[in-house]
Amino acid sequence: MSHLNLGFIISILISLNPILSLSYTDPLTQQKLDQVTNLPGQTFNVNFAHYAGYVTVNQENGRALFYWLTEATEDPASKPLVLWLSGGPGCSSIGLGMAEEMGPFHVNKDGKSVYFNPYSWNTEANLLFVDSPVGVGYSYSNTSSDIWSNGDKRTGESYAGHYVPQLSQAIVRYNKANTGSPINIKGYMVGNALTDDYHDQVGLFQFMWGVGMISDQTYKKLNELCVKESLMYTSSECKQITDIANEEMGNIDINSIFTPTCTGSVVTKRLLRKWHRVGHIGQSYDPCTKQYSTAYFNLPEVQNALHAFHFNSSNAWETCSNLTYWLDAPTSVLDVYQELISSGLRIWMFSGDTDAEIPTAATRYSINALNLTTISPWRAWWEDGHKIRGAGHEVPLHKPKQALSLLKSFLAGTSMAPFEQVIESKTDSASQQLDQVTNLPGQTFNVDFTHYAGYVTVNQENGRALFYWLTEATEDPASKPLVLWLNGGPGCSSIAFGMAEEVGPFHVNKDGKSVYFNPYSWNTVANLLFLDSPAGVGYSYSNTSSDIRSNGDKRTAEDALQFLLNWLERFPEYKGRDFYLTGESYAGHYVPQLSQAIVRYNKANAGSPINIKGYMVGNALTDDYSDHVGLFQFMWAAGMISDQTYKKSNELCDKESFIHPSPECEQITDIAYDEMGDIDPYSIFTPTCTGSGIKKRLLRKWRRVGHIGQSYDPCTEQHSIAYFNLPEVQNALHAFHFNSSNTWVTCSGVVGMYWQDSPISVLDVYQELISSGLRIWMFSGDTDAVIPTASTRYSIDALNLTTISPWRAWYEDGQVGGWTQKYEGLTFVTVRGAGHEVPLHRPKQALSLLKSFLAGTPMAQFEPVIESKTDSASQDVNSF
Repeated sequence: MSHLNLGFIISILISLNPILSLSYTDPLTQQKLDQVTNLPGQTFNVNFAHYAGYVTVNQENGRALFYWLTEATEDPASKPLVLWLSGGPGCSSIGLGMAEEMGPFHVNKDGKSVYFNPYSWNTEANLLFVDSPVGVGYSYSNTSSDIWSNGDKRTGESYAGHYVPQLSQAIVRYNKANTGSPINIKGYMVGNALTDDYHDQVGLFQFMWGVGMISDQTYKKLNELCVKESLMYTSSECKQITDIANEEMGNIDINSIFTPTCTGSVVTKRLLRKWHRVGHIGQSYDPCTKQYSTAYFNLPEVQNALHAFHFNSSNAWETCSNLTYWLDAPTSVLDVYQELISSGLRIWMFSGDTDAEIPTAATRYSINALNLTTISPWRAWWEDGHKIRGAGHEVPLHKPKQALSLLKSFLAGTSMAPFEQVIESKTDSASQQLDQVTNLPGQTFNVDFTHYAGYVTVNQENGRALFYWLTEATEDPASKPLVLWLNGGPGCSSIAFGMAEEVGPFHVNKDGKSVYFNPYSWNTVANLLFLDSPAGVGYSYSNTSSDIRSNGDKRTAEDALQFLLNWLERFPEYKGRDFYLTGESYAGHYVPQLSQAIVRYNKANAGSPINIKGYMVGNALTDDYSDHVGLFQFMWAAGMISDQTYKKSNELCDKESFIHPSPECEQITDIAYDEMGDIDPYSIFTPTCTGSGIKKRLLRKWRRVGHIGQSYDPCTEQHSIAYFNLPEVQNALHAFHFNSSNTWVTCSGVVGMYWQDSPISVLDVYQELISSGLRIWMFSGDTDAVIPTASTRYSIDALNLTTISPWRAWYEDGQVGGWTQKYEGLTFVTVRGAGHEVPLHRPKQALSLLKSFLAGTPMAQFEPVIESKTDSASQDVNSF
């Protein structure tokens, strides 16, 4: 995108040979002829004029570029002119910029009508879209060879990362040579922009690996074969490894990796196979917008209204023209940036952080290569009280309101908004039979399973007792395995998180007084047991107060083993039943350590009642060094922390303990969180819970890696706090307190603060348990900034396991659910778009994960989902 004043409309880059040249006669008459007076399918009135048509740029060859100008909605004479260019090379600024990003007219699903975009950039500026070069969109040439001889020298976002600075450079040079030039250029702004092939590819491959889209081997080969290649002209070896990467990634939209693809069409295949066409954008919440535009802009009545026609090789209008014969594309435009920075232009770069075309890391590497002096340090910016993130390659499509704020700041030359707190109003063991829950407060629905809750004493002398909640399987519980779920922290309640917002059948409503049924509860396939561990967590207690301040990994495993042995005496029907352990985060210690304790107990005690079969952990603290390295890499690559903080974090923290870091590491952690701003690090693309003290705790206590974040309702923790403090709920669950506080809390600060022993790695435990033959799975939500996917991959790599099944995508309902790889003794699965609490963000996929784990079968391969097509979708497929 470039920001130019109104001289541009009088004469589009007069005589900028060889960029553009034109002859003009009677421009005011032509302007009147270009006015669009009746846009087909527009059922609403607008308060601005708009124009569309052609400007000849080369008389000899008959080259003409198509434009569409929408004047500002208020006082256009005083507003600047903003030019938008989409990239490709070969993609239409009309089809993408106008029709689905920042233009006022967006195309409806019927492919025949338009709706108004309230976040259109013409609310702030006169907005000009140009299809460039010839052969793109409606732009044409009477000389057919022109279509096959385009290039940077003769020619937004993406590949406009070349177009925009190169055009700006041409204007600046023209203005220096021509006094009185009508083009009053002030600056430019580009998004997810191809800038420097080397840095763009290094950042891209790092991002793809870091979020778990490609295998270790492919990551290594991409760096070996492609990083020194041109993105436009790749070698056969680079293309070959690129194809392998695309196969591993599966059927996802690489321009927006956490949104669904448009199924039932050839669009997704092209997206996967053509990632070098970096301007061919992806889709957002409706992934099929491109199909609607293709249908609309091929309608004869639309072309007539826009004064458009074709002289291209194809009679069909298409969003992206296959400009196979692009002639010149420099491997870097950093030299252009250096020249234009010296000229005094205002230059901004923006980046959607879920893009796997030109990811944030790529842009950061390119900026670093410029060796610029920092004026204002790295920090978060906010919209409506939330840090902005979660946009893909087309930022205005995924985050339209935030993109408009970005434009406003750019045009005004002001910084993006700092944090302004948003204050929201607050609404107002004696036997198994005795433990049965018969009347859960706020349960207004019937269930077809029995559930039990209560205490099991694990240490008589000190009076330590652990609280449990068992929900039997919904069908034939006698034949189903027993699955134990543990949350981490250390100090966080499995009832609060596992039961009440993740895998349990009872989730707490916003009123904090009632519950609703979770259709994806894991008790649909297993008997599900939740345990608050150790003493001092949730409802679990000790009559010896010093116990609460002397917990650690070793005693937690010992007490949990004793709990199971004692609990099985109360529930003897589960003796010898297939038993699996699951959990997340700091349960990355609890689960393997308890599994190890069980395996060793079974070896020493013939006829043990605990028939352990395996365990599965998610976003699990595993190896402090690997977890730190992966965490800092992810935070930096996702654009959350500054270069300096990234460097210092690695220097000061990577050899530190996660639970007991040094003061220096704590200090740089505080700086990192100040830079990240008010986001939920457990789910970086979802909003935080405003108007409460929770977010401060989340930000300052990221080392409590079991204290999970929030998802679509970011305030679920508040609802649980209210519910589990109700006396009637505690009575129904046979629960009571002997802790330092009479208030039930989701995570005990005392337990976490006084945690005693926490080994820096449990990889040795993995090695022992892999040798024992247990089924071991690890899973990872890839939007977690506490134990990100990269951390788990580094930990697995450190085990040096043999690959059995290579890295590939797995599917749910025809969409990529994530990626998976099977090693000798371990299976790894990522879950696309999930945060630290995978079952909270992706409940259906998490249930599929459990089913595969229990069955010992791989995650599902691709099965095409055939959907009915609209007429517009059919037209798009036929014209693609």
